[in-house]
Amino acid sequence: MLGIFRSLTGARAYRGFVPHSRVHYLRSSQFHTALVLSKKAKVKSGISNKAKKDGQVEKDTDTSGSEASNIDFDDANAKFTSVLEKFKKHANDAKLGKTNPDIFDKLTIGTSNGDVPFNQVAQSSIKGRNFVITVFDPSNTQSIVNSVLASDLNMNPQVDPANKSTLKVPLPPVTTESKKENTKQLKAVFEKFKNGGKVSLASVRSDFRNKFQKQSKKKRLSDEEEQVWKDFEKLHKEYTDKLNSIYKEAEQKILK
Repeated sequence: MLGIFRSLTGARAYRGFVPHSRVHYLRSSQFHTALVLSKKAKVKSGISNKAKKDGQVEKDTDTSGSEASNIDFDDANAKFTSVLEKFKKHANDAKLGKTNPDIFDKLTIGTSNGDVPFNQVAQSSIKGRNFVITVFDPSNTQSIVNSVLASDLNMNPQVDPANKSTLKVPLPPVTTESKKENTKQLKAVFEKFKNGGKVSLASVRSDFRNKFQKQSKKKRLSDEEEQVWKDFEKLHKEYTDKLNSIYKEAEQKILK
């Protein structure tokens, strides 16, 4: 009987040991698994954060790209061309000097209605070796004569005996001194359209530079922006060369 009891007790003890051992093993395994999962979660979280960070960098990069400074080259070409066209007209005026029929336009004529610009009461042209002034109203003829004589033009208009509305003014002779004066005037006009005044290549360049810098919110230009500005500077130089060519051609015609 005692033997049976011991046998049963041993069996229970054995059975009790096994479950206890299994429970201990499972708990250890669960702990190990939880630890592994925790590490994986941290790694995954790190990757996720890195991805977010990288994504933010890409987003920032895209944003900076979208805000990159740019230049409207069509507009720049149009404005540079406009400067050249205006210079051509002024260069022609300088080339003609006092043989330019427009020199009378600066005169002010006294009329019964008060002082008015010359081109409101008359017009001028060149015929042969004379300026021909056509007066719209014969009553203003003498006033025009007086204005020409009082000016610094050093000219003496004569009334056409056959037509009281027509004045003839001999063209001033072309001399070495007059050529020098014309080239001096041309040089001044050239410098004005190149570097000075609101209507000049330098002024157009300055306007575009200011707009370009305002568009860029960064202290330093990006490589792309640097290239855009280099292209613009190249365009500016091309028009400066064109302006210089027009000037040289006009100068040669004066001295010829």
